[in-house]
Amino acid sequence: VQTRTTVVPRVFPWKRSDPCSPCLLRSCLSSAPRVVPCTNTSFTPVATHTKQSRGTPRVSFESKMSKTMKFAPPGAAREFLSATVMSFCMNNLGVEVAVVKPLLETKLGFKNVDSNHLFLTVLFIHLCFFFGPFYNRKSHGALHNPAVYFLFFLIGDLKFGECLNGAFAAVGGTVLGTWLYKETISLFSLPGFSGITPAVAAGGAMYGTVSEATVAFVNFAFAGVSGSLVGNSLKPYAGAFFYVITIVLEKCKYSCGFMNPAVVFASHAVGGDLRTKQAATHILIYSAGAVLGAAAAAGLKWMADGFGKGGGKKNNTGAKSNSSGAAKKSTGGKKTGSGTKKATPARTRSSARVKTKKA
Repeated sequence: VQTRTTVVPRVFPWKRSDPCSPCLLRSCLSSAPRVVPCTNTSFTPVATHTKQSRGTPRVSFESKMSKTMKFAPPGAAREFLSATVMSFCMNNLGVEVAVVKPLLETKLGFKNVDSNHLFLTVLFIHLCFFFGPFYNRKSHGALHNPAVYFLFFLIGDLKFGECLNGAFAAVGGTVLGTWLYKETISLFSLPGFSGITPAVAAGGAMYGTVSEATVAFVNFAFAGVSGSLVGNSLKPYAGAFFYVITIVLEKCKYSCGFMNPAVVFASHAVGGDLRTKQAATHILIYSAGAVLGAAAAAGLKWMADGFGKGGGKKNNTGAKSNSSGAAKKSTGGKKTGSGTKKATPARTRSSARVKTKKA
């Protein structure tokens, strides 16, 4: 007696007339239950495996659930407060440099401390703090940047409403933090610090937009791969270091690489020229650059994920190679005219069914 096993695809739990059947194809082919977004916005069924009854796998459907989000938004209030704190501290970088430099030269014996190098060092320390795990826990994962919210929306980690709430909260908090810094500086007379200088793109509209888009894209792309390069524990600090490297290379020749439209908007709003045509032009330049960089990073992730088709190789029968691979015999079926038994659904969550043929 020779036994041959043949792997056949799983019987899909929907009918051909179901409106969202193609959206669940990858979910049912995978060995582990996975939620796949659907293009139908009116009704989005999600396949979830439940306990099997009488040896038959059952599939339940939940509507109005596109997918399980990877990022939990902090909420508008936390985002607003966290953006206010970060904006105030980042605007205060120049003051810190002016205070620390004399201390280094007079108290610690350093000679001819370079102000630019000291500024970059202080900037790196601030970014490590705001990107680090401590502040991330305290702020509940606040992003402080509308472009990052837009990126998370493009890759499917945020809904459109959550994206808008977070983006507006980030802009509002950044404006408030910039205004608080300006009011604080006005209370103390520090030489060289008179207020807020509006951010402008030195390279003009085209080069400024391209520069911002490039800086945003490379930093977003690096953030996506840095975890696998240096580990999750060092990922925030690697991201901060990489950003400092990009602005050093850019040298403020075109846009200074802010990659955050909220910072530019706040500088014009608090600086006093928000209603001018020049302010609108520069805000549009920085916003367009950040949006293009985020869109390019989302497109790169989409291509890396297999153009939205998911990973995993297919074997000759069309079944995914990441299935369990353990072919089990099934008995108790009815015989056909050729003497082959139809396999009953096996008690397994793999993506294949096995039928046994006796020769």
